[in-house]
Amino acid sequence: MVESANGILLDWDGCVAHGDVPHAAGVAFLRRYADRIAILSNSSTLWPGDIERRLAGLGIAIPAERIVLAGHHALLLAARLGLATTVFGNSHMKALARQLGIQQVAVNPEVIVLLRDTKFSYSRLKFGVNALARGARLIVANPDLTHPGPKGDTVPETGALLAAFGACVPLDQLTLDVIGKPHAQMFHMACGALALQPNQALMIGDNPRTDIEGARRLGIPALLVSPGSALGLGDLC
Repeated sequence: MVESANGILLDWDGCVAHGDVPHAAGVAFLRRYADRIAILSNSSTLWPGDIERRLAGLGIAIPAERIVLAGHHALLLAARLGLATTVFGNSHMKALARQLGIQQVAVNPEVIVLLRDTKFSYSRLKFGVNALARGARLIVANPDLTHPGPKGDTVPETGALLAAFGACVPLDQLTLDVIGKPHAQMFHMACGALALQPNQALMIGDNPRTDIEGARRLGIPALLVSPGSALGLGDLC
């Protein structure tokens, strides 16, 4: 399947990298198939250029145009809306929001962008749910509850923070945009970056609910690799 695919949509966290550092099997796979790869990740803590530079330091050339990240596209949507916005995320992503021209506010936001915010707190939860109750639009980078950490530990993800919001306000009554996998938008963008139709690509990821299910909805063949299965990325090199 790997050899016959015209292009490969490759997950990042847990699949080729742990803690955003590519592991040995990931590096080997990226080096072998770099010219056919688009990275397709629910990451909401990195810019595409971060991954491009990290890989370039390993001698792997994948341009930012072929790196599709949920957090980046959540902020792009907020930028297009042009409304007063509060970003729940790290300082690096807030800097990207400034670069994109997003008007960031500390009170009365019209939009909340929810990323993986490692400083999420009770006071931030209270601020967010009250803004949503007043009618703010919610843009969520991804629905993932967790992803695997570098030592096999569990890393809470953006979806866990969304669940906290959902415990306080009815999400089905909000104006809500969920950007990342398994939703179709990012798969289409990654295929477009490779100039391919979905059935010409292969998805490789470690999460059956997002990577595999999202791909199969669009007719994209998919391979589940560890830690989601016994098949390791190293087996595909």
